[in-house]
Amino acid sequence: MSEAVTPVSALPHPAGVSGRIALRARLLLVGALAFALGLKLVLIFRININWDEFYYLSFVQDYLRGSVSDRFQTIHVHFFSWLPAVAESEIGQILIARAVMACCAIGSALLLLGIARRFLSREAALFGVLGYLSTTAVIEHGTSFRTDSIATLLVLLSLFLVLRKPGGPRGAAFAGVALAVAMLVTIKTAFYVALIGPVIWCLGAGSRDRVRLALAFGLSFGLVLGGLYMLHVFSLAQPAIGGATGYLRGTAAKVFLEDGPMPRWPELLVDIAQNPLYWFLAVQGAVIAWRAARARDTDGGWERWLPLLLAVPILTPLIYRNAFAYYYAFILPPAAILVGLVYDRIRQSASDARQLRSLRLLALLIVFQIGILLLRTTANLPDAIGPQRGTLDVVHAVFPEPVPYIDGYGVVSGFPRAGFFMSSWGVDKYRDAGEPVFRDLVAKAQPPLLLADSPSLYGALVPGVTVVPERALLPEDVAFLQANYLQHWGMIFVAGKDLDLPVSGDATEFEIAIGGDYRLESDAPLLIDGIMRRPGDVVTLAIGIHSIDADPGTIHVNLRWAAALPPPPGEPTDLWTFFSASQ
Repeated sequence: MSEAVTPVSALPHPAGVSGRIALRARLLLVGALAFALGLKLVLIFRININWDEFYYLSFVQDYLRGSVSDRFQTIHVHFFSWLPAVAESEIGQILIARAVMACCAIGSALLLLGIARRFLSREAALFGVLGYLSTTAVIEHGTSFRTDSIATLLVLLSLFLVLRKPGGPRGAAFAGVALAVAMLVTIKTAFYVALIGPVIWCLGAGSRDRVRLALAFGLSFGLVLGGLYMLHVFSLAQPAIGGATGYLRGTAAKVFLEDGPMPRWPELLVDIAQNPLYWFLAVQGAVIAWRAARARDTDGGWERWLPLLLAVPILTPLIYRNAFAYYYAFILPPAAILVGLVYDRIRQSASDARQLRSLRLLALLIVFQIGILLLRTTANLPDAIGPQRGTLDVVHAVFPEPVPYIDGYGVVSGFPRAGFFMSSWGVDKYRDAGEPVFRDLVAKAQPPLLLADSPSLYGALVPGVTVVPERALLPEDVAFLQANYLQHWGMIFVAGKDLDLPVSGDATEFEIAIGGDYRLESDAPLLIDGIMRRPGDVVTLAIGIHSIDADPGTIHVNLRWAAALPPPPGEPTDLWTFFSASQ
C-alpha cells in the first residue's frame, strides 16, 4: 500500500478555492463516494427498465411454472423465486430486485475500495472508486436486474479474498467458491477466471507456494461449479436437450469468432466518449504501472505487475461480441486502481512545497469528478419507468387473468410466453435458420395476446414502421402475424381478423389460427358459416377455414378476441417511449 504518500490535506496548499479543496480532499472524496452509493437506491426507481431485465425476471416466473429448460445463466431463479410473493406486478418485482442489486453494487464498491488499498493510498483509492461509480455504465446499469450486478460482486469478492483477507490458500479456496457461483450466474465470468492463474503466480513466494494456491483455488472452483450445476439441472422440470459442451462451444464461436475483431466498436467508442476522464486516467495509470513494474529497483517481485494484470478485462471489448453498454460496469472496476495510481503520482509531486501546480491539479480532478457524478445523476432523475408501468397496467386491464402471449423479451412475465428471445443474437439465429416459426408456435400455444415490445414485432405489425433488415422477421411470419392479430392499444395486439370483403357481397373464406370466441365489429349484419350475426355478437370460431357472406356494399369487417376487454382511456405508448430508445 502506498501510505508513504502524504495526504493532500497535510500538504502546503495555495490560498483560494483550490486550497480549501485540497485541505478537505479526503472529506470531499468520502462524501462524494457516500453520495454516489446512496444515489443507487434512488435511481433504481427512475431509470428505464431494459428489455433484458424483463427477460431475466421471466425466467423466475417460468421456473415457478415449471417451464425453465435453460441450464446456463439461470441460477438466479433460485435466488429470486420469492419475488412474486412480495410484489404482484412485473414492474414492482423488478424494482424490488433492483434494490437487491443496489446492495450488490454497494458491496462491489466497498470490495473494490478494499482491493485498491493494497496498491494505493486511502485518498487515491477513494478517488479511483469514485471515478468508477461516476461512469455512465455504472450509473445507468450498475443496479440493473441482470447477471452483471451479481457477477461483479462475486468477482470482486474473489479478488478481495485472494489479495487482501484472508489471503493464502484459504483465501484462494474461498475465491474459487465465489468465482464458481459467478460462473453459473454468467459465463463471461470466464474473463476473470482466466486471471486467477497469473494472479496466483504473482502472489506466490515460490513454486511450492504457487502450487498450493492453485490447488486450493482449482479444487474449490471445480467442486462447487460441478456440484451446483448438477443441483441446478436436477431442479429444472424440463432439462434442456443437448450437452453442455456443445452449448459452450457454440456460444464461444458466436461471441468470439463470428463477427470478427472489435465486434462492438461503436459501444466502445461511445463509452470512451462519455467517460473521457476515466479512460484517460486509466491509460495514464497503465503507463505508470508499466514503468514501475519494469524498473529494476522496484521491490515486490512479480506483485508489481498486479495493477496491470487486474485491468486486463478492459481489453475484452476488442474480441467480445456482447460488449454492450451495460458490460462496462462489469469490466471497468479493476481499472479504478490505474486511475488511483495517477492520483498518487500527482500527489507525490505535490509533496514538494514548490509543486503547487500539482496541488491545483488534484483539486481540479476532485471537483471535475464530483461534477461528472452530479451531472450524470441529474440526467437520470426524470421518471423513465412511468410509460412501462402504464403499458403493463393496460395489459392486465385488457386481460385480467393470465393468457398465453407472444412478445420479444418476456415483458409480461406473469403470463406464459411463447416465442424466441428477440435480442440481436436471437434474431440472428432465427434469420440464419431461414424458417418461419409463428404458424407452428401459434398452433401449439394458441396465444390471444401479442405485445410488440421488440423492433422485430413492432416493425411487422405497426404500419409505417421499418426496422433494419437484420432485425426484420421473415416475410412469411410477417404475413401470418398481420393476418391473425389486430392492434388493440399501442403495442398491445389481440387475436383477430381484419377482413376486406368484395363490394359485390360474394362469400369470402378466411382462416382462424387461434380458436375461441370473437366479437364481430361491422356496420351491418352478415352471415358467418351460414349463420346470421349482428354487430357486437360473440362468435365461436374453431381453428380452420370459415366463410363470411355480407350484403353488397359491406366492405370491411373485424373479428376481435372477445375476452379482450376495452383498454382504459389514455394515450397509447409506442416502442421507443416504452424502452426510452430503440432496443
